[in-house]
Amino acid sequence: MKRLFILILVPLLAVTLAATAKITFEKTELDFGELESGKVADLEFKFKNTGDETLIIKNISSSCGCTVTKVEKKEYKAGEEGTVPVKFFSRGYNGKITKTITVSTNDPENVYTRLKVMGSVVLKDFAQWEIIGADRLDFKEVAMGQKYTETIKFKNTGTIELRIVEVTHAPEISPEFNKKVLAPDEEGEVSIVFKPMQVGRFAAFMRIRTNAYKQRSVIIKLSAEIKGND
Repeated sequence: MKRLFILILVPLLAVTLAATAKITFEKTELDFGELESGKVADLEFKFKNTGDETLIIKNISSSCGCTVTKVEKKEYKAGEEGTVPVKFFSRGYNGKITKTITVSTNDPENVYTRLKVMGSVVLKDFAQWEIIGADRLDFKEVAMGQKYTETIKFKNTGTIELRIVEVTHAPEISPEFNKKVLAPDEEGEVSIVFKPMQVGRFAAFMRIRTNAYKQRSVIIKLSAEIKGND
């Protein structure tokens, strides 16, 4: 009788020890299609615990541009369903994109499950700054007490007005814009007046902030070798 009890108990223990949680997603890739830049795509990855034990969501991380909103709960009984809600923020993107979300669980066969968000972002109304030529100026060898002027041309390659919002620069520099608002496809220029203040190597930059959709701040590097008057 004792031997019979052991023979029955051993298989039961083996079944109990083999019981695990298992996360099964309905889809691991979601395509939001075409989205206008600036809008938000709301998506949901549906899953089910197809295992025998409680499924535990340990952690969810996402790549830049995606935010996983709070999951309903972190523990799911056998057979229970849930969702991983995701928001994709399209501002600053253009063209085809692919973002990943990593879900960490106690599923021994799928400790890390990678989900993908895909689609295309379309820019319709945007301003864009583009420098015509180099983004740096070298005044080369200059003398104290003199003024030197160099010009940089730029263009609005966007679809709405480009506006110069703010300009920061070193005290030796005086920028003069011929236009601070450019229509689409219009060109402008900035004359950079340089008045040396100290003998030696000069290295500085001028930051131009605009309403461009992506690169809102443009850096122009400036350099010179300043000589004395003797």
